[in-house]
Amino acid sequence: TTTMPYMKVVIDTMVERGIRDDYVVLVGGAPLNEEFGRAIGADAYCRDAAVAVETAKTLVARKHNQGAARA
Repeated sequence: TTTMPYMKVVIDTMVERGIRDDYVVLVGGAPLNEEFGRAIGADAYCRDAAVAVETAKTLVARKHNQGAARA
């Protein structure tokens, strides 16, 4: 799709601003795949919205637990 190149731009901008680790970035949709997600630096590829919800819950919980372990 026309938005695909901008996904990497957004992630790269987040890195440049030092905020990338503050967010979970998921990508998905028919034209995308896991390889694309890895290539642009997303946390995960999700094939549909239902998978995205479960993946987001898992990754946010993991991030929360890592933060708690550091405190």
